[in-house]
Amino acid sequence: MQRYFLKSLIKSDHITLTRDQDVFNHFGKVLRARVGSQAEFVSADLKVVIGEVIAIDETKITLTIKKRLETNVELPIDVTIIVSPLKNDRSEWLVQKATELGVNRIIFVEMSRTVVDWKKQQAKKAVRLQKIAQAAAEQSHRLLIPEIKFLTWQNVLDLPKQIGLVAWEESARTGEISTLVKSINEMPINTDVNLIFGPEGGLTSLEIEELVHYDYQPAGLGPRILRAETAPLYALSAISVLRELNE
Repeated sequence: MQRYFLKSLIKSDHITLTRDQDVFNHFGKVLRARVGSQAEFVSADLKVVIGEVIAIDETKITLTIKKRLETNVELPIDVTIIVSPLKNDRSEWLVQKATELGVNRIIFVEMSRTVVDWKKQQAKKAVRLQKIAQAAAEQSHRLLIPEIKFLTWQNVLDLPKQIGLVAWEESARTGEISTLVKSINEMPINTDVNLIFGPEGGLTSLEIEELVHYDYQPAGLGPRILRAETAPLYALSAISVLRELNE
């Protein structure tokens, strides 16, 4: 069943969609909703209901609430991934897959070895990536849409966090294998954790030194070298396995 996010609270037993809403256009025109059609709706307070169309015309769709759902599909840890802009459409692919895996926010930042320059098209990119995140959140039946941000390196260093980890391939090469698993297992529920991943070519030693100074722990991601778009998905999957499937 299709899921949609509403920007308002559901305060009664009915939902009204108007033609100025993206939900109206997709549900009514793309999916060709009719009387009796159903969909799931997530309100601004993360409550989920199943709505059924009882009236529809060119200006609005009226639905009655058939069922209120009690569900929580979000990761037990509040995860922010911090990454470099990537070449071609790999950033879009990363946003889509990270959303499906439960990330709360995705921050793009230019790093020393970043090869893509988004400065002139940052606003356009932000809109595009946010739409991709919303579509992925609807498809995977999330309760929230990850936030997409663009920050400077110093802004990233100053970000608040309870735990900070940075994926560092040299950690694995020197035999470090426990930081990621130990940190994930010991995080209390709802911990704010920032995970930083380098661009193609990786982070520089200077960047690692800066991150360590700001209380980030270097962590290896296994014996293999992962692509820049693969490493965040590896870490998100590890969080899911260790905290959702291993209870």
